[in-house]
Amino acid sequence: MRKDKSLLRRLIPWIIFLCAAAALVIFVGIPLYGPQPPDTVEPPVISYYEGDKKPLTMENDQLRFVLDPTTTQFTLTEKASGREWLSNPKDAAQDKQAISANKALLQSTLVVTYSSANGVIDFNNYQFSVENGSYLVDQTEDSIDVTYSVGRIEKIFILPTAITQERFTAFTDKMSKSNSRKTKNVYTLYRPDKVAAMDNRDELLARFPSLETQALYVLRSDVSENNKKSIAGYLEEVGYTMEDYEQDLQLVARAAENTSPVFNVTVSYRLDGGDLLVSIPYDRIRYRSAYPITFITVLPMFGAAGLEDQGYMFVPEGGGALIRFNNGKLNQNAYYANMYGWDYGSERREVVNETKNAFPIFGMAKNGGSFLCVMEGASSYGGVQADISMRSNSYNWICAKYNVLHSDQYNVSAKTSKLVYMFEKEIPHDTIVQRYRFLDGDSYVDMAKAYGEYLRERYPQLKEKTLSADMPAVIELAGAIDKKVIKLGMPIDSVVPMTRFADAERILTELQQAGVKNLNGRMSGWANGGLNQTVLNSVRAENVLGGAGGMKQLISSARQLNVPLYFDGISAFAYKSGLLKGFIPFRDAARFTTREQIAIYPYSMIDYQQQKGMDPFYLVQPSFAQRGVNNLLTFLKDQNAAGVSFRDIGSMLSADYNPKNTTTRERVKQMNVETLQTAHANGQTVAIKEGYDYALPYADLVTDMDLNGTEYSIIDADVPFYQIAIHGSVDYTGKSINLSGDWQTELLRCAEYGAGLEFTFMQEDTKELQDTLYSGYYGASYASWKEHALQILTDYQREMSGLNSQRITDHRILAPGFSVTGYEDGTRVYVNYNTSECVSGQTAVPARSYLVVRGNP
Repeated sequence: MRKDKSLLRRLIPWIIFLCAAAALVIFVGIPLYGPQPPDTVEPPVISYYEGDKKPLTMENDQLRFVLDPTTTQFTLTEKASGREWLSNPKDAAQDKQAISANKALLQSTLVVTYSSANGVIDFNNYQFSVENGSYLVDQTEDSIDVTYSVGRIEKIFILPTAITQERFTAFTDKMSKSNSRKTKNVYTLYRPDKVAAMDNRDELLARFPSLETQALYVLRSDVSENNKKSIAGYLEEVGYTMEDYEQDLQLVARAAENTSPVFNVTVSYRLDGGDLLVSIPYDRIRYRSAYPITFITVLPMFGAAGLEDQGYMFVPEGGGALIRFNNGKLNQNAYYANMYGWDYGSERREVVNETKNAFPIFGMAKNGGSFLCVMEGASSYGGVQADISMRSNSYNWICAKYNVLHSDQYNVSAKTSKLVYMFEKEIPHDTIVQRYRFLDGDSYVDMAKAYGEYLRERYPQLKEKTLSADMPAVIELAGAIDKKVIKLGMPIDSVVPMTRFADAERILTELQQAGVKNLNGRMSGWANGGLNQTVLNSVRAENVLGGAGGMKQLISSARQLNVPLYFDGISAFAYKSGLLKGFIPFRDAARFTTREQIAIYPYSMIDYQQQKGMDPFYLVQPSFAQRGVNNLLTFLKDQNAAGVSFRDIGSMLSADYNPKNTTTRERVKQMNVETLQTAHANGQTVAIKEGYDYALPYADLVTDMDLNGTEYSIIDADVPFYQIAIHGSVDYTGKSINLSGDWQTELLRCAEYGAGLEFTFMQEDTKELQDTLYSGYYGASYASWKEHALQILTDYQREMSGLNSQRITDHRILAPGFSVTGYEDGTRVYVNYNTSECVSGQTAVPARSYLVVRGNP
C-alpha cells in the first residue's frame, strides 16, 4: 500500500505537466498553428468605360469640380478667387525631365503597390487602367465614383475569338480585298478532320468543343492590340455587332485563364462646403491572392508645382516643416515619414532612423493660394511623402501613401537563407478619407489656423478648456529603477529607489514655494518594478519608495499644494514580466503576421542591428493592454489620485497581426481613445507624451512634444504649425530641458513654439545609474540642477506671462536662426538661435536668447 502511495506521489508532477501541456496544445497551439480557413479573397472584376466624353461636374456655392471621363483627371475651381487646382499637371506627357514611366505617373490619380515573387511593384492607374479604358465612372446625387481595374489587362475588342467558317466568310466577303486579306491573316482555320491528328487536339477541343463537328476560324494568340483594334473596325464596317459577338462567344467553352495581377480600387469624390473629400473604401478593393496589395497612393500629383511656380510644400515633421519648390537638394533623399511612428506589430531587424508624424496633415502653398489636406480616415495606415523637381520629373509634389495589407518575412528553415512573406488574411474594414481645404493665401500660419478651426469643430471639448495664463512647468520625478545589486557576493535583480514619495513631496513643495507657477508633477517608475514597469495585471506602489502609505501622503500633499500630480503607467509593453507577474508570452504577446511573438530587442548604435544577446521586452495584445490600463485607472481612483499619465497612449500606436485575432492599428487607436474617455469619466485628469492628434482632445497636459522632429536635409525650415493650431486649447511642453543634448536650444525652441518647460529629476546621486540601461537620466540630478532650473523656470514664466491661454496669431522667420511668434494681445516673442546678435527693426535680440516684446494687437 505504501509503495502504491509513493508511486502515486512520484507520478503527480508528471500528470500535472502532461495536463498543462495538453491544455497548451488544445487552447493555444491548435488555434495558432492548426489548419487555417480557406482563402476567401474575392477576385477582381475587369470592367471597361463605355460612356461618352462629356465632362462630369459637381458644384456648390464655393467649389466647382469637373472630371474628364476619358482620363479620370479633374479640375477643382475655387469660385471666390477663380483659382484652379489640377489633379495632374497640364503638360505631363511632354515633360522633358521625365522618362516614359514617370510621364505615366504624372498623369495618374492613383498608384497601387503589390508584392510578387519578383519583388514589390508599382502600377500607376494611367498606364495600367486609363490607357486601356478598364475603369467605370458613376455619378450619384452627391458624388462621382471611379472604379479602376488596374493591371496588365488585355483589352476586349468586338471581334470573335472563334467563328464558324460560314459566318466568317459571310463577313469577309463584304470587305474590300485588302481588309479581307488582313482579317484572314489573324485567324487560323481548323477543320474537324485536321484537328483529329493534331498534338494539341485535347486542348483545342476543351476550348472549342464544336470543332469535332464543324470548321472554325480561331483568332491567333499573338495578334497585337493595335491589329485587333483594326480588325474589329473592319468587322464593324460590314455589320458585325455586339449580338454577333455574344453569339460567337458560345463557341468558346472556357476562356484562357488570366492569372496576371489585377486590382479593383474605387475612388470617390464629394464636395463638402469649401472642402473636397476623396475616399477609398477598403471593402471595395479586390485583388488576386497571388499578388497581395500592400499600398495605395492617393492623388500623387494633385496640385503639383512646376519649375516656374513659387511656393513650398508643408510636411508634418516635428511641429511642422517646409520644403521649398525647386530647392535643388537633389543629393538628399525625398521626404517620407510614417504617421504615428513605427508600428511595432511589424518586425524591423535594424533601425537607422525613426520617422514619426504626430498629426495627419500635409499641404502646399503655390502662387498665392494654398491647400491643406487632412488625412481624416484610416490615417494610422498612412505616411506622407514629398519630393522636389528635377529628380525624376519637372514637378514638386506631395501626397499620402497608405498601407493596405501588412506583411512580415518568415525564415523557412535554419538550413536555408530563403525568406518568404506572410500577409494579413484580409483587408481591414476601413476607409481612406482625405479632406482638402483651400485657402486664399500662401501663409503656413493661415494653414495652421485652419487646422486649429478644424480640430475645434471636430472636437468641441478643445473649445471648452480654460487654461492658466502662465506657461506650464512640468516636473517628472523618476521613482525606482531595476538594477543588479551585489548581495552576499551574488548579483541579485533588485529595485533601487531614486526618488521616494517623500522626496517627490519635498521637491514639489520647494519648487512651488520658490515661485514656480502652473506647476505639474508626474511620478514615473512608482509601481511594479520601477521605470521599466512590469505588466499591470495587479498594481502596487513600490515599497522602496514608501509603499501605499507614502503614495497616499504624496497625493494628499499635492492636493494641498494645488499641484496636479499624474502617476505614470505603461500598457503596451511587458518589461521583465513572466508567469509570476501574470504574463505568458505564448498567450499574451502580440504577434507578427508570421505568428511569431513580438519580442523587441535593443538596437546597436554601431551597426543598427538587433542585439539578440540582450533581454527583450514584448508588445502585448491590445486586449491585454486594455485590461492592464483599466487596472491602473481603478487603482488610482481607489487611491484618490487626481491624475494619470500614459507613457505610450498618445505617443505610440501598434497593431497585433495574430492571424487568428488581428487587431488593426485603427482599432487600437479607437481603444486608446476609449481608455482616455474612461479616465475622464472617472474624474481623473490625463497627461500624455508627444500628443498624437486623436488623443489631444482628451488630454489635460501634453509633455515631451517633439518640436523639430528629424532633421531631414531636404527640409528648408521648421515652423510651429501644430502649436499654432492648438495653442490656448491644451497645455504642452517640449522635451525635458535637463535631459536634452543641448538644453539651451530646447529652451529657445519652447519659447518660439509657445511651449511650457519640463524637467526630469531624481533625488539620489546619478552614480546609482552605473551598470544600468538608464544612462539617459544622467542629467536628472535634482541637487545639481535645482538652482539653475528654478532660475530658468521663474525667468521663463515671468517673461512669457499671460501668453499660455492665448492663441498664436503669427509666426515669421526673419533670418536663418531668427524668428518671431505673435499672440492675440500683440505680444511678440523673438528667438535668436545664432551665436551673434540679431536685429529686426528697432528690436535687438542677444545671441542664443529670446526676447518678449509687449504690444497692442
